[in-house]
Amino acid sequence: MAGTCSSNGVDVIKEHFRTSEGIYKLVHHVGFYTVLGLKHPKMPLPRISHFTIKDQFGSREKIVYNLTRDLYLLNASDLQQIDVERSVQGKHTFKDKCPTCHDVNLLTRSKESVQLLVGTTDGQIHLLNPLKWEFIRIYNENYVIENGESSVTCVKWIPGSETQFVASYSSGNMYIFNTTSCTKASINEPTLTFTLAKQGDSFNILVFRGKNRSREIVKWELRCGVIHEFSFSPDTKHLAVVSQDGFLRVFDFTSEDLVSAMRSYFGGILCVCWSPDGRYVVTGGEDDLVTVWSLQDHKITARGEGHKSWVTMVTFDPYNSKGISIDGRVVKEDESELPVYRFGSVGQDAHIFFWDLCEDSLEAVPVWRRHTQTEEAPSEPETNEKTPNCGGGGGAPEKLANSHSIVSAYSTFTLPLKNSSPNKKTNKVSDAAATLPHRNKFSKLRSFVRHSHSDTHLSDSQLLRNIQCYTILDSVKVPRLHEVPRIEPLVSKRVSSERLTCLLFTKDHILLTCTEGNLYVWCRPTLQPLLPSS
Repeated sequence: MAGTCSSNGVDVIKEHFRTSEGIYKLVHHVGFYTVLGLKHPKMPLPRISHFTIKDQFGSREKIVYNLTRDLYLLNASDLQQIDVERSVQGKHTFKDKCPTCHDVNLLTRSKESVQLLVGTTDGQIHLLNPLKWEFIRIYNENYVIENGESSVTCVKWIPGSETQFVASYSSGNMYIFNTTSCTKASINEPTLTFTLAKQGDSFNILVFRGKNRSREIVKWELRCGVIHEFSFSPDTKHLAVVSQDGFLRVFDFTSEDLVSAMRSYFGGILCVCWSPDGRYVVTGGEDDLVTVWSLQDHKITARGEGHKSWVTMVTFDPYNSKGISIDGRVVKEDESELPVYRFGSVGQDAHIFFWDLCEDSLEAVPVWRRHTQTEEAPSEPETNEKTPNCGGGGGAPEKLANSHSIVSAYSTFTLPLKNSSPNKKTNKVSDAAATLPHRNKFSKLRSFVRHSHSDTHLSDSQLLRNIQCYTILDSVKVPRLHEVPRIEPLVSKRVSSERLTCLLFTKDHILLTCTEGNLYVWCRPTLQPLLPSS
């Protein structure tokens, strides 16, 4: 269903729309307040964390909501009657910083205590109890882990763990903290010394050990620019990370190995989520596309077109997915029936999109417009050397053109220069540059590595190691638009006048937020016909 436009071609803001399961209605919307700095490009986006606690009165729903320097705790037992004055159970205003992200530990929650993690723009992570507004601990309080110029972009509790959480920073680093072993004395030391524990493809893992020699803090150096978001698979075996360099990196979280990677069609990737059964990863970003990536096939399964601006959030709707339960189990009434995945997306175009992904329909999905022979770029001669496949273009290794393959150039990496003497001390970085087919590629890659790394003063050996890691990710191929099946949106509606920032599916409602500070509450279909007056 395409978005409805008025006679002058402008999208009309919708308050209801119809789908196959019924009618979605905007039942309530509340605006907190708008300040002048709210539209600043560096202002954190409003986010929502939803949880439920049980007491003697039954189950009560709560919402944690951040807006500029304020952090709200809302009583959301009746979302259709939510109000700024009556529903705000608590509020905390940060000084000289803004909350950027937050997450609730669902395993340790009780009627009197909830562990809430809040990341801020100055790189600190606050552990607090929002029911009583008690601050338990502040991580990176003295900026010994990350400097004050690096902000926290995403923070999440590790699923199934009561004490461990992961935080990502705009510097391209990720940290794993343990609330039990990380004491206040250890995290507030003048300096923290990290030792290299593992060196992988395009990343390093360093460990800080305390006095008892336990792994108190684990640092992941990805050297990818800003890490926008990460997401754990339902079984917690894999970790998907998206960043500004346009890569989706999928790690084996247990062995700390890079399993596969995918590159966006254009620009950075801003959001990521897993399907309830852990088979697919959906991303959205600056290419205005919604990309579906298969963990089993290690390739892009489909792309969705429709957004007119950057995609800010994608998430699956487990309540409307067919053949898949909320916890990811396959529920089939017929053995021949395949599951249908429902997921939604919002973006800076103020539109909400619903998508249905079915495996048997991918073969019949119309592909993108194929280019004519005159529009195709001239084909390059292929080389017989094969590069390792990282999942961007397909399951089998691909042949790369000799002029575009940097990895193949490193097959002669150990060969010395023609005029170099074995007795003379040579520069390894210069040797590597001599083996490349184009020296300008090496210079651009060198400047990118130096710029994206947190430490600009790299030695030649460190620089060479980083360049070799980047050439591995450089082998990930990006399929053209006509080479990947296209899925059409089930719903495409403009529901706000401002950019949408967050989308949350609950059992009975859909919650949306925008940059203006408005909170929209949509009611799921009641399977009743729409009144003529509407």
